[in-house]
Amino acid sequence: MNLHYTMMVKYSPEQGGYYVAGYVELPDLTMTGSTPEEAVKELLAEKEEWFESCLKQGIPIPPPVESRNFSGRILLRTSPSLHKSLYEIAELEGVSLNQFVITKLAQAVGKAEGSIPVTD
Repeated sequence: MNLHYTMMVKYSPEQGGYYVAGYVELPDLTMTGSTPEEAVKELLAEKEEWFESCLKQGIPIPPPVESRNFSGRILLRTSPSLHKSLYEIAELEGVSLNQFVITKLAQAVGKAEGSIPVTD
């Protein structure tokens, strides 16, 4: 309960617009509010009850991202045609396939529009 989970707050334009607060590691725990602060306040108020409910029902609660070990190695399977296309683009740009994919992934993560990560 007192572990530091990664909180995200994002704006949702549906139904006149509202903010959604949740934890990256706990996708089933989200709350809404008319402001980011209100959504976070609701999320923090609900967190203890959500944890207790999961524990009573025997639902496993994932650990926070920061407590996990990451090697930096990702094994990825793709179609042969996508593999070929990625390789060809990397060749045109004069970089290795690995460097090309890392660059594109970093750009995609940097473009997570409307989301603000916060550590709780």
